Amino acid sequence: MDFLESLKLSLSNLLSYKVRSFLTMLGIIIGIGAVIMMSSLGAGMKQNITGDLNKLGVGNFNISIDTSPGQTYKTEDLMTEKDIENIKKIEEVEAVSPTSSAFARIEIDGNTKMFMGTGVTEDYFKISNFTIVKGRKFLPSEYKKDGRFIIIDSSTAEQLYPDENPIGKKVTLNFKKNRYELVIVGVYKDPYSSLNFGGGGGAPSSGLIPNQFLVFINGGEQNKFEELQVKATSANSLNIAMAEVKDLMSRRGSSFDKYNVRSESSGLDQFNNILNMVTLFISGVAGISLFVGGIGVMNIMLVSVTERIREVGLRKALGARTKDILVQFLIEAVILTFFGGIIGVAIGYSLALLIGIFIKTSPILSPGVVLVCIFVSTIIGLVFGVYPAKKAAALEPMEALRTD
Repeated sequence: MDFLESLKLSLSNLLSYKVRSFLTMLGIIIGIGAVIMMSSLGAGMKQNITGDLNKLGVGNFNISIDTSPGQTYKTEDLMTEKDIENIKKIEEVEAVSPTSSAFARIEIDGNTKMFMGTGVTEDYFKISNFTIVKGRKFLPSEYKKDGRFIIIDSSTAEQLYPDENPIGKKVTLNFKKNRYELVIVGVYKDPYSSLNFGGGGGAPSSGLIPNQFLVFINGGEQNKFEELQVKATSANSLNIAMAEVKDLMSRRGSSFDKYNVRSESSGLDQFNNILNMVTLFISGVAGISLFVGGIGVMNIMLVSVTERIREVGLRKALGARTKDILVQFLIEAVILTFFGGIIGVAIGYSLALLIGIFIKTSPILSPGVVLVCIFVSTIIGLVFGVYPAKKAAALEPMEALRTD
């Protein structure tokens, strides 16, 4: 009996017991569906969260004074404009900008909300690629100690001035005990809007302010910096630039290891690792379901062997070889798990799409994951179908025909 004939006979036998066949596949369907759902949602969330953050300059690096517990620094350890000039001389460095931030309070629709201001220089826009959607960047003359100008995020702009153009209007910020009115010259795309809480939820409003002015209102020392942000000329030269900057800074300050040089992508890598671990854990739990599903397949196939003893005996008496019986029962097991895997992929991705609507995430179905899932489900059929198939193939024709 050739393979095609065995395949037709196997399909005919399985279709004779449709409900039982489906229930046998259920464990495989649940396991594969869970893996597909989690991997699709995980890939979609990763793209959503990292996509906009990448635009903010992931791949650049920071230089900061070590302020870990037990560490102190002196005034001469603060970085200056001279340090910025020296770092810019490094061939692999494209731009350097001091970075500073301060929290304030802003009133929106009668409610007080936290506001995070970031101090910027001209080079800052080369390092962090903010997308200006309205207005403009700061003019060179606005980067001053009295530069009361601001570029706000799009979510804050919509809340402050709905249905109006915010350019040229003023926003009042409460820094500590002082109130400052700043003129809005631009609006940038809110990088956290894809996280579903930007602007109106848990995230604070944000804006860019000339660094000298922010340092002034924050009570800091002008032209003295605790942290610098640096952009390498290319992603390939990032590690070289970091090494050269680290060597340069080790010869400055009150101790050799006074300054930390850290890539901005490290935090994103940690997030990706956590997300991968969660996906792997859920996939491991789903793997248990696959194992249980495999046992279910073996159990039903053993029942099928018991029910079809006379059929096997008759076929052997008519000339069927042991190999033919073995192949037929193996094909039946593989069909169950193969189609169970396909149904699991369809159901898993459908659930991912449904959940994605509620969490505002577009699931990403990887062809590689689909192929692996179907391959694994097929292998489960082969592995767990071997014992029932061998048991059926080992039946003696005369003994089988005597069985009631």
